[in-house]
This record gives sequence, C-alpha cells and structure tokens, in this order.
Amino acid sequence: MTTSVPKKANRFPLFVHKGKGYWCKTVLGKHKYFGKVADDPNGQKALKRWLAEKEWLLAGLEPPLDDGNGVVTVKSVCNAFMEAKEATKDAGDLAQRTYDELYQTCKLFMGVVPASTPAKVIGPVHFAKVLAAINRKCASPNSRGKFIGQIKSVFKHAYDTGLLERPANFGLSFAKPNAKAYRKHENAKGDQTFSSDQIKLLLKHADLNAKAMILLGINAGFLNTELAELPRSAMKGDYLEWPRAKTCTFRRVKLWPETKAAIDAAMKAGPIDGELVFYRSKTRDFSDTQRNGRHIGRLFETVLDAAKIEGHSFRDLRYTFATIAEEAPNLDPPAIRLIMGHTDSNNDMAARYRQRISDDRLCAVCEHVRKWLFGSATKKRGAK
Repeated sequence: MTTSVPKKANRFPLFVHKGKGYWCKTVLGKHKYFGKVADDPNGQKALKRWLAEKEWLLAGLEPPLDDGNGVVTVKSVCNAFMEAKEATKDAGDLAQRTYDELYQTCKLFMGVVPASTPAKVIGPVHFAKVLAAINRKCASPNSRGKFIGQIKSVFKHAYDTGLLERPANFGLSFAKPNAKAYRKHENAKGDQTFSSDQIKLLLKHADLNAKAMILLGINAGFLNTELAELPRSAMKGDYLEWPRAKTCTFRRVKLWPETKAAIDAAMKAGPIDGELVFYRSKTRDFSDTQRNGRHIGRLFETVLDAAKIEGHSFRDLRYTFATIAEEAPNLDPPAIRLIMGHTDSNNDMAARYRQRISDDRLCAVCEHVRKWLFGSATKKRGAK
C-alpha cells in the first residue's frame, strides 16, 4: 500500500519509520511510535494520538494509555509495563531472557483475560481464572510463584504510574505458594546429587561440547544459561572470571586441568573468531531468545539417555558441587559462594568488609571436589 503523506508534509509533525513501518516522532532524543502506517496510511489517527500525548511526552512523562476511547485496558497496562522494562533492558539493567519471561507472562494473562477488558474492573474472579491457568501450566511451586509475582508487578506498575486509580484487588487465592508447598516439592524430588561414578559415566558418553559443559557444572556449578552465554574472554589462564548470569555477582573459578583441556577443545572446534565458548556448529551457538538453556538441556538429555541415568537434569551438577564442596574438612563458605556466584547474606557483616578471597582458598575448594570425582570410584549411597 502506498503511503499518502498528508498535505503540507513539511508541517506534518510525524515521519514514517521505514524499518518498522510505524508513524514516528523523535521526542527528547528517543523515538515514539503512533501506530502502523499500513493501518493508517494518511496518518490522521497517528496525528490525533500525537496531539493527545504531546504535552506528556515533551515533559518526559509516559502518557496515560487507553484503547483510543479513554478506557485503560488490560493490553494498555501490559504494554506500559513492557515499555518500562524495555527501557530498563536497553540501559543494561535487565537481561534479555528476563524481559522475554515478562513478555510471556503478559501473553499468558491476556490469554485468559481478554486484552480489551477495562483494567479497572479486573478483580479476584479474573485473577482466580489466571491462577487456574498457571496451575495447569506449571508443576513446580517455583514456576507458579514466579508467574504470580510477575503479574502482581504488572498491576503494581499500572497503579504506581497512574494508569489505575487504586491498587489491584488480587483476592486471597492469588498468592505465591507457601513455604510448606516448596518443602513438599523439594522432598518429593529426593536426593538430586550425582554420584562420582555417574558423572564419570556421563563424561564417557559426552561429545566435545557436552564434556566441557559437564565439567564446568561439577567444577564450578555452572548452569545451562550461563554456559550458553559464556564468553571466551572469561578464560583467564587456569581461572575463569565472569559474573553469574542470574545475579551479575562476580565469580572466580580455579579450573581443573581436565576442565581447561575440554574448554580449549570446544573453543577450537568452534569458529575461529567466535566470541562464545560453545557453538553447535561453525555459525550457530547455544543461545535462544526465549530460553537460553533449552539447547543445552536437550544435549544433556541425550547424554543421560546414553548413560542410562534417570531422574536427573543438568542443574543437579550444581547441587552436587555445592554438596561435595561443603563436605570439605576445612569448610570455606565464602570461597564456595565466590565460585558459584552466590550473593552474601545482607546480614553477613564480614562480607561487607571482605575485599578478596585468595586463590589458595579457591583451589582448595575445587581440588576437594576434583579428588571426590576422580580420586575415588566409591558409589554414593542410594545412587541411581
């Protein structure tokens, strides 16, 4: 469709953003969009919206969103929340995968409550239906709690920014699972650690990438997403230095000779100019816009199947590292936290003053786990 620019185009305040196909206006150095050109070729709806929002935008404020008729809808509330999170992401303060999770949460909500529903009428009945959808989708209390917390954040943002005149009424049932539910879920899973024999069996059946990933999992408690995003620049000789993806907490790890050799082999198999450690091919890495750990999870499942080990996931390597590290004769919790990328407790006054942890302490922790893995063939009691 040919766009018909209104008469006196030199005075028309909006322009067509050809890359996105939207009517656009640069306000305070940032692009603001006013609808698709395909839906409004003459720009009259876009102009009307610009004039209605002009004073807010020029003042550096987000205008109240509505459906075009003055009604703030569920879609408006979700869009406003995601726009705010996009700005946070662009500033480098929110990970892409977290942004993607929030997007999926909004999508789930609007899949239950129609997007055109006026936000002010949303109440306990609507949230109860959303809760039922969450319960059907999620088996674990951790996942259910995450969805519930994120949805509450969406409506809190709407109230804090003036889209809603009063806080949302969630009702009594729309709450995160209690501590008992979390304990019950964990108890049902039983002991999630691997035995040393099981890990050696996994390494035997692992390919080039999987071997290095498994060793990083038991050497330092790395998880799927961290491995998918791990840059080559994090390798510092016999050490690895890189903030943990989830918390941005600095971590420093003494790599075992076996781990370092496996990482070097994986990088050598990847593209010469690659920025990441792990690649599925010369041109494809393990990252994914929705779930960065998905491809690694699938790779690990093939290794589990080949080794005929059931009831485990890649995360269990992290559980195993933490469990064995804490069994060291000279227990060193701060060193373990640094290796795993855990944050110190807010009540840990010593952590506020501690400026460094020596490499000798890191080596002691990692070497204890290494001796457990390679120095003994004894099976863990109750191992599958």
